[in-house]
Amino acid sequence: MPKLLGVLESQRQLGGASYPPTLERLTELTGDTLAVTSKALTTKEAKGRVLLSRAPGGKKKPAPGATLVLLAEDLEAIAQSDRLLEVQLQSARTADAPAVDLAQLPKGLLPALSRAFKAALDQRIAERRLPRTIGALLGKKPLLFFVADAVLPAASAPARPAAIATDGAARRAAPDGAGNAISSGPGTSAASGAGAPDISFADRFDAAFSSLDRASGRLNYVTLHALRAALPDIPRATFDAELGALRRQRRYSLDPSDGRHHQMAEAERDAGIMEAGNLLVYVARRDDA
Repeated sequence: MPKLLGVLESQRQLGGASYPPTLERLTELTGDTLAVTSKALTTKEAKGRVLLSRAPGGKKKPAPGATLVLLAEDLEAIAQSDRLLEVQLQSARTADAPAVDLAQLPKGLLPALSRAFKAALDQRIAERRLPRTIGALLGKKPLLFFVADAVLPAASAPARPAAIATDGAARRAAPDGAGNAISSGPGTSAASGAGAPDISFADRFDAAFSSLDRASGRLNYVTLHALRAALPDIPRATFDAELGALRRQRRYSLDPSDGRHHQMAEAERDAGIMEAGNLLVYVARRDDA
């Protein structure tokens, strides 16, 4: 339990998409098995100090990749966070039904968290205040969806694996909240297809990261190698400079590999960025800009 609390505290200091971690991610960070971590969270010492976002339903255990682990004192703050909204939407959406009824999103949460989350979500909808990765169709039954799911690749584009299918979204402009196409800016690249509008590096990077992260279980850890492969037309120097700008804006962070859970392939190492003697190979999203 002391180790778990220490990890949670350190992730809270990182902020953004690092906190609260999923049960799966917490297990990875502690270096224990899922069984050991889950057992520690049910002890008397853990009760009242640590909460799981999802409540067990009968004999069914909460999915570790969709269950957040948070310090009890942060319940209200997490209820209002982008982090919980994105995890709940990802858990509720399916390939056949990527848009989710607003009323479905609080389901499965711990009762106290569910109530606070519903109230915060209703307010965010009323104020038109959502993460840039999420869109909404308002009406009698509002629907929420990931923006990357709402854009189709060009009809002539070759078929892509499911893991990066929505990368096509990054190659054409998506509508903004006012129904206008996103304008091009610094770092824009020409989209494929005649007459297709340009879209900024930041939006393309966001879409690629979201797609790859969802495909890998929403651990909020995507390799630089995979992101470079998803944006093959961006020269490495331009990619690194634009990513540096996103880091300065506190939208993303870079981390090295500790070698415990994944042995880096040579191509993954080559795609990394060397800083202060550390080879940074993983990208994580922050939402505390």
